Amino acid sequence: MKKIVDDNRLIYKCCYLYYMDGLGQKEICDQLGISRATVSRLLKAGKENGVVRIELDNPDSILYGELERKIEQQLGLKEVLIVDEMELESKADHMQRVYEEALAYLARIFHNKDYIGVSMGKTLYHLANGKINVEEVDCTFVPVVGGVGTQLQSDEGYHSNEIANAFAKKFHGSAVQFFAPAMFNDTNIMEGFLKERPVQEVTALFKKLKTVIMGIGSCSLKDSTLVKCGYISKADYEQFKQHGAVGDVLLKFLDKNGNSEPFHEFNDRVMGLSDEGLMNIENRIGIAVGEEKSKAILGVIRAKKINILITDISCVKELLTLMEEEESSCQTI
Repeated sequence: MKKIVDDNRLIYKCCYLYYMDGLGQKEICDQLGISRATVSRLLKAGKENGVVRIELDNPDSILYGELERKIEQQLGLKEVLIVDEMELESKADHMQRVYEEALAYLARIFHNKDYIGVSMGKTLYHLANGKINVEEVDCTFVPVVGGVGTQLQSDEGYHSNEIANAFAKKFHGSAVQFFAPAMFNDTNIMEGFLKERPVQEVTALFKKLKTVIMGIGSCSLKDSTLVKCGYISKADYEQFKQHGAVGDVLLKFLDKNGNSEPFHEFNDRVMGLSDEGLMNIENRIGIAVGEEKSKAILGVIRAKKINILITDISCVKELLTLMEEEESSCQTI
């Protein structure tokens, strides 16, 4: 006598009840008079034998759904979100769609009482201040780099305190203020700041962060926000590029392999979340678009500073090209 899990008629009936009629496993047990373990084995056999074939339909773009999964697997990322680019679309319209997709994603993963870290820069400023409505989530937004910036940053709203306030307003949550410079000339003075109670009250929250949202700076761009804001001189910036710098995240530079050692003297003077602290955060989100950001993104991923990437298709295409070129170069050596 053949085993019950080899009975094709029973396999089909079990799968039909589960997938088509929407019955739960316990209901199938009662209807067919078999155990729950047997139902589980029959459903498994149905998929293995081809009785059940599951197809996923991504209505926006099947190609991008597959591509997102490919990038996730190749680079060891938790999640990738790729925003399409429309023909004849203006840059402003494209960025608007990027912000819409990013905010929809954030609204999905934010939960009441979460602590959310935010960095500084143009990308997060426009993301937080755009006229896009989101569902209310009672989160606390915490700057993860010093929030007292230069006059230019204050005028533009790019520093982290302004951005934390903007996110809190958008999600109807609350914000913490980090009253310390983002950059110090002297690490001894920075160490002194870290001992002050108002600063410690903020840095103590870093251990509570569930998510951190970061922009990614690129050394491929002609105009650097860090140079413009006075954090680094034009000469030092050019020297960093000569030493292999491809970009920065949380104001800290790194090369294409994710190595930040050549830039440690600069990076060590940044006031904010430590590299070790960053690694302990569950959701480390990097947001960057455009092919000019691809090298920086690759370095940041290799350093494991982000595990979630929100980007666009032009950046992803360039990212894949870079990886293919590296693989080809390794094979010819």
